[in-house]
Amino acid sequence: MDERTNADRRKQTPPPPEVMIFGSGACARKIAANLYDQGINAWLAAREDSPPAAGQAEKMHWLTNIGLTACHGFARNFELKLTQKGSFLHQNVPAIVLAEDDDRSPNYAPYGLAPNPRVLSISSLEEKMHQASADDLFEKGARIVFLCGWHNDSHPVIAQRMLAGCLHLQSRSRVAAYFMTGNLKVAANGAEAQVQAAKRSGALFLKFTRDFPTIRTLADGRFEIDYLDELTRTPFQLTADWVVVDETIGPGRHLDALAHGLATRQDSLGFAQSDNVHRMSNATNRRGIFVAGGSRGILSEAEQLADADQVTLKVLAFLQDLDAAPLPRVEIVRGRCARCLTCYRLCPHMAIAIGTRVSVVTDACQGCGICVAGCPARAIEMEGLPIGAEVYRRLRKPDANKEVAERMPKVMVFGCARSAGKARTLSRLSGHTLPRGVQFIEVPCGGTISTGLLLEAFDAGADGVMLCTCHTDNCQSEIGNQVARRRADSARNLLKGAGVESDRLNITSVAANMGNEFTFMIHAFVDRINALNRS
Repeated sequence: MDERTNADRRKQTPPPPEVMIFGSGACARKIAANLYDQGINAWLAAREDSPPAAGQAEKMHWLTNIGLTACHGFARNFELKLTQKGSFLHQNVPAIVLAEDDDRSPNYAPYGLAPNPRVLSISSLEEKMHQASADDLFEKGARIVFLCGWHNDSHPVIAQRMLAGCLHLQSRSRVAAYFMTGNLKVAANGAEAQVQAAKRSGALFLKFTRDFPTIRTLADGRFEIDYLDELTRTPFQLTADWVVVDETIGPGRHLDALAHGLATRQDSLGFAQSDNVHRMSNATNRRGIFVAGGSRGILSEAEQLADADQVTLKVLAFLQDLDAAPLPRVEIVRGRCARCLTCYRLCPHMAIAIGTRVSVVTDACQGCGICVAGCPARAIEMEGLPIGAEVYRRLRKPDANKEVAERMPKVMVFGCARSAGKARTLSRLSGHTLPRGVQFIEVPCGGTISTGLLLEAFDAGADGVMLCTCHTDNCQSEIGNQVARRRADSARNLLKGAGVESDRLNITSVAANMGNEFTFMIHAFVDRINALNRS
């Protein structure tokens, strides 16, 4: 029998929170160790059967041969269904980190090569140099040719690794290094210095823009390289003992399935973080799910380790509720909801829970209002968002100067708080003013504005309506600007059918730092409405 008193139970320290990390590389392990040092248990889920490094086992719960079957729940209470060698595991965690290693594929075909014991990828070379000295790897006087970015530019991260390998061999061994490159990308920190150091050490750099060399594999396994000096048009031939090729970096082979299972958006290359300035550096479209290292983009090893520290801070801030700005409460009115699930399909943050009733999960909601505008039954209410009533109040308010009011068109401008709202503030600080008759209403997102509200503005007396959204990939809500554009197009078609010029409705994008441009766009639109009124 448990004889502890209620007072004893109250004195007990609650168990530390747990975080699930998908990945097994250096970045994932560092995140787990960082969290452990902060009193947080980390589950590290690896696809492969690879044990933790010595000294790290006690800092993490190591799960191997793990696959993700399903993810339910929301921030602070994710319910993960995992598979492990045919068995199912269930784990509840408040936060998740995607930190899978990237995938690195040697570029053989672009150089007319095939896998060969004397053809090394840069990763293979790095591994060999880590295990043994250069003098033990290559015979004295060996000619080693680095092939980097001929027809397709190498990423700066890859170019820097190629340069580091070239410099290491040329300066610390008895070999001769040649660096044959196309448009060499030296944007990575310290890359230009590596080029100069390699040249001073004796490495020969050969750059090509159009007449790229041809490579033949000889019977003894070595390589014959014919090339043309592009300045003198003189042909040369070089015999190489070894060839090092660059690589293509892409998402890990398991990342796509993980991103789909967790419902996180991906970029055009497939990394688990969309091309969105509001997601940098480690956030995703779902609160409580973070991405780091090789799962979020092409990063160097040093950048990945720095990213591990950065995401640790993000996770800690989330767990301590220090990352959330006060957001308006969003509620689905039960008596009006028809369970059409339009809100569920629209929500870019997966913040709609479907149970005995449909509801908005406060911890997952990011207050964009897209669901409010999209609900056909108008069953969703957002605190502090009586836009319709405000439109009528603004447009039907009598102007003190009736003579001027009759000459100036009435224009309603809806602007996203994160872009147009800030641009308007910047414009006012710069001394600009909007034309008389223009009413500006700031909304949480361009997607907050429905087709019906655009039409209601005309019904309230507006001569023109303008909707200002964020630029592509700048929308905090991922799709708010896209949804706004579709709704504006629908409203234009309805206006045209009613005999109203569709040019009276304009949708444009603006960034927070475009104060002057914002003012000019408003003035240009008012001039257009004036012209339509006179015609």
